[in-house]
Amino acid sequence: MHSFLIIGLSQFGRETARKLARLGEEVLAVDVDVEKVDRIADEVDARQGDCLDEAVLQALDIPDYDHVIVAISEDIQASALVTTLVKEMGAKHVICQSYDEKHSRLLRRIGADYIVCPEVDMGDRVARKFSADLLDFIPLSGDQSIAEVNIPPHWVGKSLRELNVRVQYGINVIGVRKPNLEFLDTNPNPDYRFTESDGLMVIGMSENIARMLK
Repeated sequence: MHSFLIIGLSQFGRETARKLARLGEEVLAVDVDVEKVDRIADEVDARQGDCLDEAVLQALDIPDYDHVIVAISEDIQASALVTTLVKEMGAKHVICQSYDEKHSRLLRRIGADYIVCPEVDMGDRVARKFSADLLDFIPLSGDQSIAEVNIPPHWVGKSLRELNVRVQYGINVIGVRKPNLEFLDTNPNPDYRFTESDGLMVIGMSENIARMLK
């Protein structure tokens, strides 16, 4: 079991708190709006409090939690201030909700460990999910992604060694799915020559993965 402190009961914060509680995790949710607190109090340990007030944050014993989730996206100044304060108070791992890429960059600069931008991430994932050559897409932090893709046509008949993908594309191949195997080969032979039926699992910057598929 892990412990989570969720600051802000936006829709993202509220649904995250509910899901974590259903999974049996220890959750405390805090919001300045008493109506938002009352709305979730039957499902999650929740309390009213203004986390822009350092004294309120101090009383929450920030270092005791495995993860602190700052679910404040509509007020960038408040989001940045709370993130800064919880980091200064010894938060082990800070997850922040952001509004857009500018907000995400600010949160990275002040020390957020992981950033979630729900609308952008979901739109990106849906678009890539239904792309012809991209079978699945998992966004990570810092614009990094893990993707399962079809073999690009220009890779057919070539090997990893010949393609030199780390240098040419800035990505790492972490697995190959061959048509005659039901499992992912996570230790592919660098001299194996790809067929058009093969699939790849790769990790790297999202833009580099997209460039590889062109």
